[in-house]
Amino acid sequence: MPDNKWNNPELCECIERIVGRYCSETFILLDKVLANDPNDPEYSANTVYHCLENVVTFQNLYYGEKIPNVVEYLRNNGYRDEDITLLDQQCADEKRRCPWIED
Repeated sequence: MPDNKWNNPELCECIERIVGRYCSETFILLDKVLANDPNDPEYSANTVYHCLENVVTFQNLYYGEKIPNVVEYLRNNGYRDEDITLLDQQCADEKRRCPWIED
């Protein structure tokens, strides 16, 4: 009989701790991105956006959430529309400055 690792509560708790840290670090990075100097950004808007996509995917697959996209996830976590627009602008600006960055 195959071992079903998803029935292992210790593994599930470990995954949840790792993801909790990942989410926490992603929000820290997001706040740094939003505070970037627009003329000389230090943090990658596209990197944080991809991290947020991973968080949304995990929440939907692991917990069965129904989060439609990053924008709704950010709104549900207290970010304002102005913050979301700024993140979108920074992603677009970064792609223009660094065309080798992949989507």
